[in-house]
Amino acid sequence: MIIIGSYHKTGSVLFSNIWHDYFNQKTKDYMDYNHFDCTTNDMIKNTKCVVIIRHPYEIIMSGVRYHQITSEKWCNKKRKDLNDLSYKQNIQNLNFDDKIIFEMENCAYETINAIYNDMKNRNFNNNILFIKLENLYEKKNIPIICKKIKEHCKSSVNIDSDKLTNSFLKTLNKCFHRTNKNNSYTFNEYFKEHHINHFKKLFPKDTLKILGYVDE
Repeated sequence: MIIIGSYHKTGSVLFSNIWHDYFNQKTKDYMDYNHFDCTTNDMIKNTKCVVIIRHPYEIIMSGVRYHQITSEKWCNKKRKDLNDLSYKQNIQNLNFDDKIIFEMENCAYETINAIYNDMKNRNFNNNILFIKLENLYEKKNIPIICKKIKEHCKSSVNIDSDKLTNSFLKTLNKCFHRTNKNNSYTFNEYFKEHHINHFKKLFPKDTLKILGYVDE
C-alpha cells in the first residue's frame, strides 16, 4: 500500500483523480489524503508516500482567486472574527493587495506551514516523494516523474509507469477547480515588495529553501 497526499490549493483534486484513474477501481493498494499533514508519523514511517506540493506564493495566489468564488460551506460561513462576514465575503471586500495579505495570513498560512513541517521534519527515511505541481506543466516531464514514482514505490506497490503516465496526461486535460488556465506563475504579476517582506515575516526564513523553490 502507498499513501497519495496533497494540501489545499496544491492540485489536490487533480492528484486524487489521477490516481483514481490509474487504479480504476476500489483497491487497498493506496490511501488518498488531501490533508496530508493529518497523517500520523507512524503512517509515514511505515508507508511509501507520493505527495504533490506547489510554490508557496502560488498557493497564496490560487487561494485569493478560489476563495472569492467557491461554494464550499466553510468559506461561506459567517465568522465573528471577521465581523460576521464569511471568509469569502471578507476577501471579496478587500482591494487586491490586501486580498493577498489576508490569504497569506489565513488559509494559505496553514497550508504553507503544513508543507514546510512535513518536508523538514516528517520525511522519515525519505519515505515521502514530493512532486511539484509546476513540473506537470510540460508533458515531457510526465514520463520522468512517473518513473521516479515507480522507483520510489517499488518496495510497496508495483507501479506501471507507462499506465501512470497515461493517467497523468488524460487527467491533466480536465479542469478541477483550476483558477489559472495558463501553465505559468501568476504571483510575478501581483506580488509587490511589501508582499514579499510580509511573507518573510510570517514564515520561517528557510521556507522557500525547504520547499525547493530557491537554490541551496
